[in-house]
Amino acid sequence: MSPDRRLLTVRWVIVAVWGALLVARVVVVAQRPDADMTAFGVAEVVVIAFGVGVILAGVIRMQGMRRRREDESLAFAIRRIDPTVWLVPAAPTAELRAAVEEQRSDVTLGPRVTWAFGATEASLWELDERRATRLLVIRWSRVMHIGLEDVPAPGHRDACAIAVHYVRPDDSMAVATFHVRTAPGSRRLLGRGPKLERLLAELARERIVA
Repeated sequence: MSPDRRLLTVRWVIVAVWGALLVARVVVVAQRPDADMTAFGVAEVVVIAFGVGVILAGVIRMQGMRRRREDESLAFAIRRIDPTVWLVPAAPTAELRAAVEEQRSDVTLGPRVTWAFGATEASLWELDERRATRLLVIRWSRVMHIGLEDVPAPGHRDACAIAVHYVRPDDSMAVATFHVRTAPGSRRLLGRGPKLERLLAELARERIVA
């Protein structure tokens, strides 16, 4: 059963339970006008609260699934161009936004981007409606240093950014910092720890090999 159908089924079950409670209340009041209806009132409030909670949880879940589908469609588009790259879901920092704006003044980065790391270059991608757009290309031969920087992110006090220091084609120095998301479709960002350290080591190894 699909998530949409499960949510629809749960919703109708809640409506049926609430309807049954309402009918039971009407029957009891009709037969015994002086009956204590406190229990029915409490049960109805519980069912309504549960229903609102289920709907809110379903909406949040559907938003997460939509974000994941967008990330997966972007990953599919990137791999159709180069199946050898490995992809890192990321969130742009102010520094990265400025770097992209400098080169592509017509582009405003969204909250989620994807880095594609290959044998010779690192490239930044974003989903523009349904089209995968490559916004920034950094050749490994022009990368000077890769490290971690404690760049703050709204709502993520422990977030830590990857910093790629490189040389532009005009021989000027530049840096691209980006936060790493925990997974495709996720808004949570990685902080200092084994996962980010492992990613840093892999990036450094790619740069040395190149």
